[in-house]
Amino acid sequence: MRTAILSVLTIVLCLATLSVSAMLGSGINPFLSQDQSFEISVDNEIGTNRYVMIEVDEGDNDEEEMVIETFHEFQFQASADGGLITWDFGDGEVRTGSSVSHQFSTPGLHSVVATYVNGQTIETRTLSVTVYLDSEVEADNMECVCAPTGKDTVIVLSTHEGLSTLAGFVQVEHDGSSESCSLRNPLQECHVRVMVQKLEEGAIIEQEVLFDDTFRSNEYVVDFQFEDLVLEEGQTLQLRLETDQVRDWHKPTAAWTTSVSVE
Repeated sequence: MRTAILSVLTIVLCLATLSVSAMLGSGINPFLSQDQSFEISVDNEIGTNRYVMIEVDEGDNDEEEMVIETFHEFQFQASADGGLITWDFGDGEVRTGSSVSHQFSTPGLHSVVATYVNGQTIETRTLSVTVYLDSEVEADNMECVCAPTGKDTVIVLSTHEGLSTLAGFVQVEHDGSSESCSLRNPLQECHVRVMVQKLEEGAIIEQEVLFDDTFRSNEYVVDFQFEDLVLEEGQTLQLRLETDQVRDWHKPTAAWTTSVSVE
């Protein structure tokens, strides 16, 4: 009789082991009750940061830069009963709780990992959010810093590593006491040269001229779009505006969006 009972217990244990193994193989955690689940979500999978820089004219070539940055705030939620939930945002920030918020300072595709711990149960879930960046720059008048007979100004477009697309425009507007562009004769037309430059540790490694010509309007706009732009560590992308005429007083402004591809 004892032998029969032991045989029955052995069969029951084997069936239980097979049942647990089957649940683990199917992705079901046997230590998580049927009415308990762990899922994560975000209020919006796409957010846009904003960057605004204005150069304040101090009467010399060393203007003060006023910068305003606004970061989109994502709201993350997790559904689970009890236990500890830890969120890893991949940028050095870690938080705990079933409801947390987070701001990403850089544009791009960000992976968020949430971990749920309850007794012997450890579950992880992952989701991705995309951050775009809208930028605006209002520079002071192009200054005589490149040569005694010319003026230039620099607008930094991107310092962010990885793959992205930049699309926007740069505009020069007549701003000074000299004769306006629209009233000049053909031999004294206003002039501007717009170049995009890639730098590495401050040294120019690539350069492309977007526009280099004269014009006879008090405003001139140059559109640009750089697709599949790749910046590595230590690299930056900038616009350089130049003019060969000392009498040209132009205030450059630019606006552009930095975006990433979403599969």
